[in-house]
Amino acid sequence: MLLGRFSSPDLAPGGRVVERTAVRGVLFRGRLLLLLASRHGDYKFPGGGVEPGESHAEALRREFREECGLVGVEVGPGVGSTIEEVPAAESAYDVFRMTSHYFRCSGGAAEYEQALEGYEAELELVPRWVTVDEALAANRAVQAGGVGVMRWLVRETAVLEWLAAQAT
Repeated sequence: MLLGRFSSPDLAPGGRVVERTAVRGVLFRGRLLLLLASRHGDYKFPGGGVEPGESHAEALRREFREECGLVGVEVGPGVGSTIEEVPAAESAYDVFRMTSHYFRCSGGAAEYEQALEGYEAELELVPRWVTVDEALAANRAVQAGGVGVMRWLVRETAVLEWLAAQAT
């Protein structure tokens, strides 16, 4: 199921496209959802790009270990995907298209320190257990406050809205 498609308004039609596949985890413990809080006050789902040779489940388990310090996460069924299209950073391309696949997850035990990438460390990402409503309110507040362009904010807010609608 497509949970959202987000395109930058300044994309040229018919441009050269570079594609990336990402995976994101939806891990609940009761009513609490494990998300990554940034220094801006917003939340994003644990996950990231699938490396060559990795399955979606392998990539997602790696991302939980790196971003949250969790091992033993069970990757369950997919709940949906999003597609984002923004101007490419690489000069050989015009469009960067990322398809993010979201999966229900369970289990997991904290065993490791975070191993964040440069931009993740700069954002001071910290795993937090919050309700969907708390995360949604925080993301909306950051969007309204114009803190800056965080590419994932629209995508993650749309998925949180979808999760909130499922709970009603």
